[in-house]
Amino acid sequence: MLNSITGTITHKGNSSFFLENNGIEWDIAASSKTIMQLPSPGNSVRVLTYLHLREDNISIFGFADKKERLLFLELIKISGIGPKQAVKIMSGISADDFISALDTENLSVLSALPGIGQKTAQKIVLAMRGKLLKESSSAASPFADIIKALSDMGFDYRKAAKTVLDIAEDSEVSSLNDISEKEKIIMKKAIIALSS
Repeated sequence: MLNSITGTITHKGNSSFFLENNGIEWDIAASSKTIMQLPSPGNSVRVLTYLHLREDNISIFGFADKKERLLFLELIKISGIGPKQAVKIMSGISADDFISALDTENLSVLSALPGIGQKTAQKIVLAMRGKLLKESSSAASPFADIIKALSDMGFDYRKAAKTVLDIAEDSEVSSLNDISEKEKIIMKKAIIALSS
C-alpha cells in the first residue's frame, strides 16, 4: 500500500488538493476536514494515503492522521459505501465525533451526515460498532494485541478491553512471571467470559 507522500502543496480545493513531489504533481482526494488542516500552498507536508485501484480508474485519497484513515478503511468495507462517499461522510464529522456516535448508536447524528440516510446509518452501526475507539488506556495496554485479536474475532472492543484488563488484574494471573503463559491464559479466559 502507498502509505504516505511528502511534498509541497500546490493547490487546495473543496474535495481534493495537489501535492508536488519530485516533479510529479499528485491530485489527492480528501475530506474537507483534512484539507482545512493542510498548510497553505507553497508549504511542505507529509500526507497519509490510500491508493484505490479499479479497472477504469486509479485514485489517491489523503488523510490528516491515522485515525481518519482507519475510519475511511472501515467505512469502505461496508456494502454500498465507496471511497468517494466515505470521504463525503468524513467531511461532515470529526473521527472522534463519529466514533462517539457509533459507540452510543446515535443514529440521528449519523443519518444527518452527507450521503447517509437512516438505513445506511443502521448498517454502519451494525458493521462498525466496537471496532473503533477513541485513544484510551486500553489502546496503550500491554495487552492491546489480545484486545485487538478478540475484536477481530467479532467481540465488542469495549467489552473485550474491560474483560482482558479484569482478568489481568486477577491475583492468579497477575502473579505469573512468564509473559507468554500469562497472555495465553488471559486470551483463553477472555474468550470463555465473552462467549458466555
